[in-house]
Amino acid sequence: MRPGQDGRPRRASPALVTALVTAALVLAVGSCTERPTTHHGSGTGHEVVTGPAGTLLPGGHGEHPHDRLRQVPAGDAPTVTLTVRPDAEDGWNVRLAVGRFRFTPDSVGGAAVLGTGHAHLLLDGAKIARVYGGSYHLPAERIPAGGGTLTARLVADDHTAWAVEGRPVEDTVRLSGVSPGAPPGATPEPGDQPTDQSGQPQSGQSQSGQSPSGQSPAGGPEQTGQAAQTVAISIAEGRISPAPGRIDVRKGRPVDLRVTSDTDDELHVHGVDRSAELKAGRTTTLRVVMDRAGLFEVETHRSGLVLAQLAVR
Repeated sequence: MRPGQDGRPRRASPALVTALVTAALVLAVGSCTERPTTHHGSGTGHEVVTGPAGTLLPGGHGEHPHDRLRQVPAGDAPTVTLTVRPDAEDGWNVRLAVGRFRFTPDSVGGAAVLGTGHAHLLLDGAKIARVYGGSYHLPAERIPAGGGTLTARLVADDHTAWAVEGRPVEDTVRLSGVSPGAPPGATPEPGDQPTDQSGQPQSGQSQSGQSPSGQSPAGGPEQTGQAAQTVAISIAEGRISPAPGRIDVRKGRPVDLRVTSDTDDELHVHGVDRSAELKAGRTTTLRVVMDRAGLFEVETHRSGLVLAQLAVR
């Protein structure tokens, strides 16, 4: 400090001392606290965290170098269940049921906060969409003619994928093949009879009038003179194979629904009041004749699964 006129040191004013102390405290706090960085400006709604979320595993994962795995304990990890249903007009309606997780679209690009983020949809391993909620419409034009494997993967706001024991938190379903211009899950045009591995037609009945499973069609209407169209569906642990899709049916043509389930249930066709009991481990054949045009759902009553949609024209 500078000396005064009398040669004695001049004391700093109390206001100046207070300002210097305040500035020093601000610098100290700023240098000791590490906050997550973001490419967004202030006011974006990003959550600020003071510690890391999980462990960032080495190496890349996915199509972007920054899309790495962020591992967390199984008890804290989010969960996701992916289901798809054919849309009445086009493509698939995709549903994501999540646990210990919420979607934070306003914070994309911010810090990783446990239990928050968004989802990536991948088709055969390639990312096709970023999803910010529990519902998403996937147009038919995005699905190749041979179908594909659809995956929903949960990721943090910084685009790292949430993971447990080195594996990303995700769920996968198989989409049935489609022909150009047709909705996913469509079968061959009516008249193109399904065949077995030997190339022989599958009419749903043998020469003895029994179905291939040994059961007679359950209470089916009388034959209409047209060969029956066979639709084979299996249910195992709540999963449907092939994935639910829209099936084209010619008006008045018999349809044999051959359903194999691993649990007891009831098979039902909406709009025609046709049903049959499903016995665990056995194949039940339900024959229906769709005598009017429209879209009719095939479902299981007890488990509430939609197995297919019959598009009658």
